Amino acid sequence: MAQTSVETTQKYLPILRITLGWMFFSAFVRRTINVPAKLNPHSSAYVGGKLITFLPHAWGPVKGVLIWLLQNPPLLYTFLIMFTALEAIFGLLMMLGLLTRLSGLVLAGLAWGIGFGGGWLGSTCVDEWQIASMEGAAAFMFVFTGSRWLSIDQLLYKKYNKGIKIWKYYIPLW
Repeated sequence: MAQTSVETTQKYLPILRITLGWMFFSAFVRRTINVPAKLNPHSSAYVGGKLITFLPHAWGPVKGVLIWLLQNPPLLYTFLIMFTALEAIFGLLMMLGLLTRLSGLVLAGLAWGIGFGGGWLGSTCVDEWQIASMEGAAAFMFVFTGSRWLSIDQLLYKKYNKGIKIWKYYIPLW
């Protein structure tokens, strides 16, 4: 059986990178364009109501954060707006292949946060955990691999092959 090089493998990653980015960016689209009532605290479609169903099965520190947010509705609203904005920004960056390693880290945190919030066999359904674990694993993979092929990072790598210099350290964001 023939060996496949890392460079060859990099050529297939855009499929996963774009799909993963779209999974997060489309959540932003659903909440802001398709069904804006999901971000309206006075609507029955408000996403904040779904967090109540997460609460009995939430894990560890996420459960405490959920309780705190549900007890403070203005902060819950701010949290949901920020969460939605992060999904949009880093989902788009992932699709474009811009700062892919950083995007992978943020998206893994968002995905696993949803998973820990939903719990294993939560009242919403097992899909929350399955989707969160798969998205988190895929996103975290990009923390290690970056994305050079068919990405903006590829152009940045050609110009700044060591990464971004912060103080005396080089951070390989691509």
